[in-house]
Amino acid sequence: MLIREIIEATGGTLLSGNINDDIHGFTQDTRQIHEGDMYIPLVGEKNDGHQFIKQAFEAGASSVITSQPIDYPDKNVILVKDTLQALTDMAAYLRKHRAVKVVGITGSVGKTSTKDMIYAVVSMQYKTLKTLGNYNNHIGLPLTVLRHQDEEVMVLEMGMNHLGEIRHLTHIARPDIAVITNVGTAHIGELGSRENILKAKMEIVEGLTQQGRLIINDDNDMLHTVQSQDYPIIRVGENNDCYLKAYHVELLLEESYFDLDYQGKTYHVHVPVSGQHFVMNALIAIAVGLSLDIDIEKCIKGIDQFELTKNRMDMIELSHGIRLIDGTYNANLDSMKSSLDVLSKYPNRKIAILADMLELGAYEQAFHQEVGQYVAKKHIDQLMCVGPASQNIVLKAQENGIEAYHFESNQDLIQTLEGCIQNDDVILLKGSHGMHLDEVVDYLKEKYKK
Repeated sequence: MLIREIIEATGGTLLSGNINDDIHGFTQDTRQIHEGDMYIPLVGEKNDGHQFIKQAFEAGASSVITSQPIDYPDKNVILVKDTLQALTDMAAYLRKHRAVKVVGITGSVGKTSTKDMIYAVVSMQYKTLKTLGNYNNHIGLPLTVLRHQDEEVMVLEMGMNHLGEIRHLTHIARPDIAVITNVGTAHIGELGSRENILKAKMEIVEGLTQQGRLIINDDNDMLHTVQSQDYPIIRVGENNDCYLKAYHVELLLEESYFDLDYQGKTYHVHVPVSGQHFVMNALIAIAVGLSLDIDIEKCIKGIDQFELTKNRMDMIELSHGIRLIDGTYNANLDSMKSSLDVLSKYPNRKIAILADMLELGAYEQAFHQEVGQYVAKKHIDQLMCVGPASQNIVLKAQENGIEAYHFESNQDLIQTLEGCIQNDDVILLKGSHGMHLDEVVDYLKEKYKK
């Protein structure tokens, strides 16, 4: 992005530098600066990034956006009123002035795995950029857009905690294709009801381009109700009236299969991970591919080659035949159940190590009890929980005859694990990221290193 474009986008003033310099990298983190990058100092609750401008230049930055006048005559320095607003404005400008298609993805659960599947499909034909890690908020999404160089398609994940947040993101991204994976219970503590969660997710269509379309999981009870005369809705799932319908679904231990009819021909689809939700993600990804004029055979090949972002249900092989299912990145009621579905399919002894689901508000007790009931329904052999809210999981599981234990801390849990793991056990670890169950994963990986 040229300095003159940045000035036009932000309404900023060039204090020093060359308007024809081309910036290829943008970051708000001095630890991630590469030679020639632009540093964007953001003002947070605890830190003001302006304190690190000198450090950014020493690390190799050639340019800076600043809301405080500074004197670096040999650098590109652009003065703006607000650096966060400038970040938003630059991303929106770049999106508007580049010949690129955008796929925007939101949903209560499955955004990242769906993004990865869509990327696998779209990159079969187009040079594609996708959201990395959890860069899906008001800072991460514009930084992702600003990574654009010559890609033909951007696949952008959009997260939210409150009403209005997706609206902000979609007006930056201006998706040609909007995707909603599902409407579940994530962030219900903040939003109050699933109806409000649906309302928040549907904000994504407010930024659709003129010929834009919406792709939804029609099997989800809330999304099934969505109607519009303003844009086409592409429905996928197992319902009869879906544009793409999966049938003969086969969920194996570590992979899935389903059949799909398209234009009078039946196709057999292989998904290299297990779980009903991944079948739905695959349908969505194929629908996106078809919407971008990718041949269905290429779409199916892309699904077969897809790789899941780390910590989204990684399968880790350890010594003594022990397998870990690592779902420690995050958790809500829907993803807990999906993870337990995967665990339940193994014939080996099954251990579920679960931690609190956070941000549930008034639903905290009921949803944790529901997980405990589900553990029993899936006949998990042993349950270990950590965190205050997870006591409700343990009590409900014990009521239903499951061997279940509660721990105050991860260290207490680890001490007990020392003596209870057996050869060939399959162990699921699942909890909200703030519960730091990755500490238990690291312990097990070290103790049972191959």
